[in-house]
Amino acid sequence: MDVSVENPGGLARKLKVQIPAERVSAAVDAKVKRVGQHAKIPGFRPGKAPIKVLYQRYGDQARQEAAGELIQSVYPEALEKAELNPAGQPQIELGEFHAGQPLEFTASFDVYPEIELKGLDSIEVEKPVTEVTDADIDKTIERIREQNKTFEATDRESQDGDQVVVDYVGRIDGEAFEGGTGNDIEVNLGEQQFLPDLERALVGRKADEQFDVDVSFPDDYGAKDLAGKTATFDVTVKTVSEPKLAEIDQAFLQQMGIEDGDIDELKVKVRESLEQEAKHAVDTKVKTEVMESLHASNPIEVPQSMVAQEIDRMRKEAMQRMPKEMQGNEEQMKALMPDEALQEQAERRVAMGLLIAEVIANKELELDQERVSKKMEDIASGYGDQAEQVKQYYQQNPQLMQGLQAMVMEEQVVDTLLEGATITEKDTELDELLNANRDNG
Repeated sequence: MDVSVENPGGLARKLKVQIPAERVSAAVDAKVKRVGQHAKIPGFRPGKAPIKVLYQRYGDQARQEAAGELIQSVYPEALEKAELNPAGQPQIELGEFHAGQPLEFTASFDVYPEIELKGLDSIEVEKPVTEVTDADIDKTIERIREQNKTFEATDRESQDGDQVVVDYVGRIDGEAFEGGTGNDIEVNLGEQQFLPDLERALVGRKADEQFDVDVSFPDDYGAKDLAGKTATFDVTVKTVSEPKLAEIDQAFLQQMGIEDGDIDELKVKVRESLEQEAKHAVDTKVKTEVMESLHASNPIEVPQSMVAQEIDRMRKEAMQRMPKEMQGNEEQMKALMPDEALQEQAERRVAMGLLIAEVIANKELELDQERVSKKMEDIASGYGDQAEQVKQYYQQNPQLMQGLQAMVMEEQVVDTLLEGATITEKDTELDELLNANRDNG
């Protein structure tokens, strides 16, 4: 078997293989004879047809099947002979294939980059140090009350924070347009979820008030037939309601998971939750800085075949977060998230995966099964009475378990790199820490 390698550039490789004619002929003969054992050919008893007749009837099919099987069996041998380690599946191109001739094929693929880790002993990390205060707890409880607020009708003029219910009809050049009519539409003033000109015009209004307002659609508005145009809206304000924060009563406490208790018990629960969230935010920031330092010290070229797979994975992850009517529409997702928009992030993800794998090999790390079990317990505990069912679900789902194990191994890598890192502590306000973590989440 002859094997040669071409390097078109970067990590791309072309492996050219020639299988000797004798080996090909032997494989085709075996295939033809195997078919002939059960072939029913007029004029011959089963299994008794001459080889020449079998070749006339089944030769082309046998050659194609034998070629596929030969390529599949020879490919690993050729890789070993060429001392190549492909990243992903190859693209196989079959050369001309004639009876009695050698079989030639070309396998195109990327190889893994050679990585020589650097900078592992010069990692610097700024670790946030924070404390959950009584003021943080009170602020969180107020935020929970705000999230559970209700609205009560009022006779005064509307202001930011109020909710107004409106009917409206929009017209361009005196003609109503599609999508420009709404009835009983709730608008929370100040949340900027409505057309800016229209929302501003709703401030200072009372119930049962009617008015007209000109609204300019931005040039990049989603509906192209409206982009850059000005419409006149006839608006009727039906109600104006002011916000009322949720009362801290028994029903509110039960909603927070406190069956028998008072506000003091709520504060204890909020403190525990904030401390857990703060710990997670600190761990996340430290991990991010460690990984960024590892990546910065070890810039590597990444296999584009792996990048393409990562782009596909990122789209599928995004699709799962989309409304149900958009899920499964891959063409629409490709239009919303083209390859070039995901390229940089996908390359970074692939690079980090390769660097993490190299650290694992370099430091001879092994997965800590006790840590995996502890991680599963922590995740399951967040589901209360359903904890045991959640653990069973993980144990019965190989894909979930692999994700959990990868998460733990990544934590082990971070811990290992932190052993040689320079760590400085920085006093940080809780809100600053949590907001930064939520923005990066």
